[in-house]
Amino acid sequence: MTEKKDDNLQKKNTYLLDDSFSPTNLTTKIVLLYVILGFIWIIVSDLAVNLLFGEAGNSQLVQSIKGVFYIIATAFVFFIVIKRSMQIYSMAISELKQAYTELDVSHKISLELDEKLYKLAYYDSLTGLPNKVLLENTVNQYILQHPDDGLIGFVYFDIDEFSNINEVKGHSFGDELIIEIAKYLKKEIKAPNMLARIGGDEFVLALFDIDHLDQFIPQVEKYTHIIRRTYLLDEDDFFVTFSSGVALYPDHGKDYITLLRHSDAAQSIAKAKGKDQIVIFDDEMVTIIKQQTELLNQLRHAISNKEFSLHYQPIINLRDDQPVGVETLIRWQHPIKGFIPPLEFISLSEKNGFIKEISEWVFKEVATQYETWDSEGKQFRIAINISAVMLMSEPFIPYVNEWVKLNHLDSSKITLEITETAIIDDIQKSIHVLKQLKKLGFIIALDDFGTGYSSLTYLQKLPIDIIKIDRSFINNIKPNTEEFHVLRYMIELAHHLNLTVIAEGIETIEQANMVKKYEVDFAQGYFFCRPMPQTRVLEYFKEINPR
Repeated sequence: MTEKKDDNLQKKNTYLLDDSFSPTNLTTKIVLLYVILGFIWIIVSDLAVNLLFGEAGNSQLVQSIKGVFYIIATAFVFFIVIKRSMQIYSMAISELKQAYTELDVSHKISLELDEKLYKLAYYDSLTGLPNKVLLENTVNQYILQHPDDGLIGFVYFDIDEFSNINEVKGHSFGDELIIEIAKYLKKEIKAPNMLARIGGDEFVLALFDIDHLDQFIPQVEKYTHIIRRTYLLDEDDFFVTFSSGVALYPDHGKDYITLLRHSDAAQSIAKAKGKDQIVIFDDEMVTIIKQQTELLNQLRHAISNKEFSLHYQPIINLRDDQPVGVETLIRWQHPIKGFIPPLEFISLSEKNGFIKEISEWVFKEVATQYETWDSEGKQFRIAINISAVMLMSEPFIPYVNEWVKLNHLDSSKITLEITETAIIDDIQKSIHVLKQLKKLGFIIALDDFGTGYSSLTYLQKLPIDIIKIDRSFINNIKPNTEEFHVLRYMIELAHHLNLTVIAEGIETIEQANMVKKYEVDFAQGYFFCRPMPQTRVLEYFKEINPR
């Protein structure tokens, strides 16, 4: 529609700018027309008079009549010419006015579109806060103007356990919470300071021209105190806390990217320390970042250098104390650093996209060992831990399907273990993926049960077969305590839902007797057997059950 109007305007403007319509050209045409008509009239009228009247045609009366007729004729011609010209002129003025009106409307529409595009480019659509693009531009502009005398407090914070709120109440109520938090902070934070939402539940507060550093943290604490409160979401109360990381310009970074990275690192430390706190970036964190970078570089070569190996921890049937399967555990033996615990490199590999290669290596090794055990007549169950990143990736289902077919595996003998954190971010997609795995014949176990925000709510939703009670929960159990009764309830509820229960981390005879007493089905832990290399698994099974 706009293009059509522009074409019409262009045509009208072209017509109005035509040289043939200029005042000089129009006047010249009228004068020429008058001269031509005059000459034609004189010649033609004289001939006509001579033919009709002869010598009498020279009389004064005839000449007067001829002159009057000429005046009337030319006046009529001029009337027609001038009327036509005025009509054209009037039409041109009218069209010009319309063209200017349409041009003005188009200009207003263009301004409105520019404003909308600006908001889309630089502001968050949910909260109306500046987005990360505007934040980055503002911070970099400030740094450019204050290379030596500026000071910025850069605060990166997010909502603790926000994914749990999304899961319990739904994403719409999660968005409502974010809007409420933004509304409270908007009232307090004024220019030149800037609050920006950079994605999800993540915010950045940039405080410019700080007068005194000793006043900076109390100011941040004041803002946190305003939003650290109980929120009503769908008639339910949620007490919300925040974890914050702080980086300062120029001490902790001289550009936006560095400040963001370092404040994010500080916030991660705040999360690791128990959340609901503010942590300031320091040089030790730089060392940690460098170590993680170095570890990641070494991790990329671990497979090709054959530094990984698999260990297996037996799973014991508590009815007869006989092993019925093993859990697969990856081990990394670095040639210089020695043994590197999985907790140090698994999460790092997930964040940096290297978990896919590690997971595929584990699957290949399990298939090779499965063939060896099967040839020995041992058909015990093998459990494999699945990363959240791997589980939610699109190629995962086709990959495991091909893996089973290619290696002629019995998928009913393979348990895939997932953690609550692997499924909580997108519970509906997780259910869909797990149902597909069940169709392929795999057994599904929910690992680390008892540590999550609302584990019990998942038992009826998720297509799982086994729950594994986390070792941290087992270690805290003492007779006649609240945790003790919770454990009993968890076991009874799982059995009521026809789920198998495995207790992890059994280290003492008291713990073993306790889980037996309350009819836990299987257990694993150092009390029964430590993880062992592949070569020891068959020997162990023969020692326990020589048949």
